[in-house]
Amino acid sequence: MKKILLFSTALFMLNGCGTIVQLLDPTEKYHAYAGVSYDFEQAQRWGLPILDLPLSFLLDTALLPYVWSQE
Repeated sequence: MKKILLFSTALFMLNGCGTIVQLLDPTEKYHAYAGVSYDFEQAQRWGLPILDLPLSFLLDTALLPYVWSQE
């Protein structure tokens, strides 16, 4: 049981947070739900970041006032 928990935790830690990746990317301006779109693109390519999609959706929703203030 401990091995399964450790493996699951490692999978969640390896995929990273798409919202944070997009916020820190200096090449593009952050737009609404950029983290979700980034995770979706990575999931199509690799499969694992789909685990982060719900968390990125919540953080992107919380950051909507920031996005609206940028416009």
